[in-house]
Amino acid sequence: MNLDGVRHYREGVAGFSRNARLYIAGGIFNGLGMSVFGLLFNLYLKEHAFTESQIGQVLSAGSLGATLAAIPAALVLERICVKRVLIWSTLLAAGCYAAMIALRNMTLLLPFSLAASMFITFYRISAAPYLMAQAGSGERIYVFSISSASGMLSSLIGFVLGGFLPELALASGLAMDTASAQEMSLYFSIAASLLSLAPFAMLSSDPPACSPRGGTFVHKLKSYDWPVIWRLMVPKILVGLGAGLVIPFMNLYFRNEFDLESGRIGLFFSVMQVGLFLGMLSAPLLTRRLGKVDSIVLTELASVPFMLVLALTRNLPLAVFAFVMRGTLMNMNLPIAANFEMELLEEKDRPFTNAVSTIAWNGAWTISAAAGGAVIEKYSFAWSFYLTIGFYLLSAASYKALLGRSGFRQSVGKNPD
Repeated sequence: MNLDGVRHYREGVAGFSRNARLYIAGGIFNGLGMSVFGLLFNLYLKEHAFTESQIGQVLSAGSLGATLAAIPAALVLERICVKRVLIWSTLLAAGCYAAMIALRNMTLLLPFSLAASMFITFYRISAAPYLMAQAGSGERIYVFSISSASGMLSSLIGFVLGGFLPELALASGLAMDTASAQEMSLYFSIAASLLSLAPFAMLSSDPPACSPRGGTFVHKLKSYDWPVIWRLMVPKILVGLGAGLVIPFMNLYFRNEFDLESGRIGLFFSVMQVGLFLGMLSAPLLTRRLGKVDSIVLTELASVPFMLVLALTRNLPLAVFAFVMRGTLMNMNLPIAANFEMELLEEKDRPFTNAVSTIAWNGAWTISAAAGGAVIEKYSFAWSFYLTIGFYLLSAASYKALLGRSGFRQSVGKNPD
């Protein structure tokens, strides 16, 4: 990063509002807790003799919950201030996650996984519209990048803790076996997430970002900017279908393919978070050079060779390198895409479009996560990687075709960059 880039960052960060800073701080605690939970929960279920297919069903139920809650979350955010939504969604989600740890029965796990994701979706739907409203046009890409990078940094710390907390519990005698050590660590993750309530409680109680729309539900649906929305959703659905096949199972990939314990797996996830953190910080620089659409397409395409390496290699250092690079490239475009989506829309359309975006992503993830476990169990991890590569290529092509400057401007009448 040159001196000009440093100056732009200093100016951008200096312009952050108090609410934006508090929101990002709350996100750090949530990221810390959920990264520990995400790393260990699959392994915890596996320790209790759950199969990959059953784990895939639990993950799929969570994605389904996020899909079901997205539109209600958008409508709630039109009527209730973000502060109240954040506090209640965090508390209710924490209760559901605690129940998932305590109740190791598939019949009970599925509804609690669904409910936990429904509640946390209210928090996630609020993010992009809220940050957009709290930043001026000159700071927005920096707010989105810093928010994403801070989340990655908290996840880095969380993955380190998640990897070594079970070992610490065993070494100290607090836990008698691996399953109980993982259980204690999972409860710690919930406590860490609840710390986000402190900054959320300090947010000013701003009114909802937009006024509720009158008329019937069908009339409200017709009032949104669908020509833009559907073009944004097609690439998201395709990449969601690909990601759901492999991302939820990467901890199992290292466990099954390389016979690793949670400590080393957590270390690899932490190394990946360093790459994600640096990549997200560099997003504004990449955007200034290439524009938003080309930056997104380039990072997706560049991740494909590393997916192929993960499918073929049995060399652990090479697999770790490919894992880190794939994650860095694919996640580098997240703040760019979030900022890009919000800038194309009027303020009144942003919460709803963010909800549709969640439905598109999680609906695709729901289908592919359920299929991914079955593919891995019946065939191998390699086949899930091959399928993901196909979906990523289709997503990059559709992003360029549907959202590139010329085609988008001619059909929708807006300049995407």
